[in-house]
Amino acid sequence: MMNPVEEKEDEKTEAGEKTEGMEADALPTFSDPAINGFLDNFKLELTQVCQEIGDLTGKQNELLEKVGEHNDVIQNGPELVQLIKVMEDMKGGMDRLSKLRNEMTVVHDRSEKLKNRAEKLEAFCKSAQKKEDDLVAKMDKPGPSDQ
Repeated sequence: MMNPVEEKEDEKTEAGEKTEGMEADALPTFSDPAINGFLDNFKLELTQVCQEIGDLTGKQNELLEKVGEHNDVIQNGPELVQLIKVMEDMKGGMDRLSKLRNEMTVVHDRSEKLKNRAEKLEAFCKSAQKKEDDLVAKMDKPGPSDQ
Protein backbone atom coordinates (compact mmCIF):
# COMPACT_ATOMS: atom_id res chain seq x y z
CA MET A 1 0.00 0.00 0.00
CA MET A 2 1.34 3.44 -0.94
CA ASN A 3 1.51 6.47 1.29
CA PRO A 4 -0.71 9.40 0.06
CA VAL A 5 2.37 11.61 -0.11
CA GLU A 6 4.16 9.05 -2.29
CA GLU A 7 1.12 8.83 -4.57
CA LYS A 8 1.17 12.60 -5.11
CA GLU A 9 4.87 12.48 -5.94
CA ASP A 10 4.21 9.69 -8.45
CA GLU A 11 1.46 11.78 -10.06
CA LYS A 12 3.81 14.74 -10.31
CA THR A 13 6.43 12.58 -11.98
CA GLU A 14 3.93 11.21 -14.46
CA ALA A 15 2.63 14.72 -15.22
CA GLY A 16 6.20 15.97 -15.57
CA GLU A 17 7.00 13.20 -18.04
CA LYS A 18 3.94 14.06 -20.08
CA THR A 19 4.78 17.78 -20.29
CA GLU A 20 8.49 17.27 -20.97
CA GLY A 21 7.81 15.75 -24.38
CA MET A 22 5.58 18.66 -25.50
CA GLU A 23 6.84 21.91 -26.93
CA ALA A 24 5.42 25.17 -25.61
CA ASP A 25 3.73 26.11 -28.91
CA ALA A 26 2.52 22.61 -29.86
CA LEU A 27 -0.77 21.32 -28.53
CA PRO A 28 -1.22 17.56 -27.90
CA THR A 29 -3.16 15.61 -30.51
CA PHE A 30 -6.09 13.45 -29.56
CA SER A 31 -7.58 10.45 -31.32
CA ASP A 32 -11.19 11.59 -31.11
CA PRO A 33 -12.13 13.61 -34.23
CA ALA A 34 -14.61 15.77 -32.26
CA ILE A 35 -11.89 16.85 -29.87
CA ASN A 36 -9.50 17.49 -32.75
CA GLY A 37 -12.11 19.63 -34.50
CA PHE A 38 -12.79 21.58 -31.34
CA LEU A 39 -9.08 22.19 -30.77
CA ASP A 40 -8.55 23.18 -34.41
CA ASN A 41 -11.18 25.93 -34.00
CA PHE A 42 -9.36 27.46 -31.05
CA LYS A 43 -5.74 26.60 -31.86
CA LEU A 44 -5.09 29.84 -33.77
CA GLU A 45 -6.71 31.96 -31.08
CA LEU A 46 -4.78 30.18 -28.34
CA THR A 47 -1.45 30.66 -30.10
CA GLN A 48 -2.25 34.35 -30.60
CA VAL A 49 -3.17 34.71 -26.94
CA CYS A 50 0.05 32.97 -25.94
CA GLN A 51 2.05 35.35 -28.15
CA GLU A 52 0.23 38.38 -26.72
CA ILE A 53 0.87 37.18 -23.18
CA GLY A 54 4.54 36.76 -24.03
CA ASP A 55 4.66 40.28 -25.50
CA LEU A 56 2.92 41.74 -22.46
CA THR A 57 5.28 39.93 -20.12
CA GLY A 58 8.25 41.34 -22.03
CA LYS A 59 6.83 44.86 -21.90
CA GLN A 60 6.10 44.45 -18.20
CA ASN A 61 9.70 43.43 -17.56
CA GLU A 62 10.94 46.46 -19.51
CA LEU A 63 8.69 48.74 -17.45
CA LEU A 64 9.90 47.15 -14.22
CA GLU A 65 13.49 47.83 -15.24
CA LYS A 66 12.67 51.46 -16.10
CA VAL A 67 10.85 51.95 -12.80
CA GLY A 68 13.80 50.42 -10.94
CA GLU A 69 16.22 52.78 -12.71
CA HIS A 70 13.95 55.73 -11.98
CA ASN A 71 13.76 54.75 -8.30
CA ASP A 72 17.55 54.55 -8.15
CA VAL A 73 17.84 58.03 -9.67
CA ILE A 74 15.34 59.44 -7.19
CA GLN A 75 16.87 57.70 -4.16
CA ASN A 76 20.40 58.78 -5.03
CA GLY A 77 19.54 62.31 -6.18
CA PRO A 78 20.35 65.52 -4.31
CA GLU A 79 16.66 66.41 -4.25
CA LEU A 80 16.00 63.57 -1.81
CA VAL A 81 18.58 64.94 0.63
CA GLN A 82 16.97 68.36 0.33
CA LEU A 83 13.51 66.88 0.82
CA ILE A 84 14.61 65.01 3.94
CA LYS A 85 16.10 68.23 5.35
CA VAL A 86 12.90 70.16 4.63
CA MET A 87 10.81 67.44 6.27
CA GLU A 88 13.00 67.53 9.39
CA ASP A 89 12.72 71.33 9.50
CA MET A 90 8.95 71.04 9.14
CA LYS A 91 8.82 68.59 12.04
CA GLY A 92 10.79 70.99 14.24
CA GLY A 93 8.56 73.86 13.13
CA MET A 94 5.43 71.88 13.90
CA ASP A 95 6.77 71.12 17.38
CA ARG A 96 7.49 74.81 17.98
CA LEU A 97 4.04 75.76 16.69
CA SER A 98 2.44 73.20 18.99
CA LYS A 99 4.29 74.59 22.01
CA LEU A 100 3.41 78.15 21.02
CA ARG A 101 -0.24 77.18 20.62
CA ASN A 102 -0.29 75.63 24.09
CA GLU A 103 1.36 78.71 25.58
CA MET A 104 -1.14 81.00 23.82
CA THR A 105 -4.00 78.91 25.23
CA VAL A 106 -2.57 79.27 28.75
CA VAL A 107 -2.11 83.04 28.30
CA HIS A 108 -5.66 83.38 26.94
CA ASP A 109 -7.10 81.46 29.90
CA ARG A 110 -5.14 83.58 32.37
CA SER A 111 -6.22 86.83 30.68
CA GLU A 112 -9.87 85.70 30.79
CA LYS A 113 -9.55 84.97 34.53
CA LEU A 114 -7.91 88.35 35.12
CA LYS A 115 -10.62 90.11 33.12
CA ASN A 116 -13.35 88.40 35.17
CA ARG A 117 -11.54 89.27 38.39
CA ALA A 118 -11.20 92.92 37.29
CA GLU A 119 -14.92 93.10 36.50
CA LYS A 120 -15.78 91.67 39.93
CA LEU A 121 -13.42 94.11 41.64
CA GLU A 122 -14.90 97.01 39.69
CA ALA A 123 -18.43 95.98 40.65
CA PHE A 124 -17.34 95.60 44.28
CA CYS A 125 -15.64 99.04 44.24
CA LYS A 126 -18.78 100.64 42.75
CA SER A 127 -21.01 99.09 45.41
CA ALA A 128 -18.56 100.13 48.17
CA GLN A 129 -18.42 103.68 46.77
CA LYS A 130 -22.23 103.81 46.64
CA LYS A 131 -22.48 102.66 50.26
CA GLU A 132 -19.92 105.26 51.28
CA ASP A 133 -21.75 107.99 49.38
CA ASP A 134 -25.03 106.96 51.03
CA LEU A 135 -23.43 107.14 54.50
CA VAL A 136 -21.90 110.54 53.76
CA ALA A 137 -25.24 111.80 52.48
CA LYS A 138 -26.96 110.60 55.68
CA MET A 139 -24.45 112.39 57.85
CA ASP A 140 -24.69 115.62 55.87
CA LYS A 141 -28.50 115.76 56.16
CA PRO A 142 -29.62 118.14 58.77
CA GLY A 143 -31.52 116.34 61.45
CA PRO A 144 -34.80 117.69 62.96
CA SER A 145 -33.05 118.87 66.09
CA ASP A 146 -30.54 121.01 64.16
CA GLN A 147 -33.19 123.51 62.99
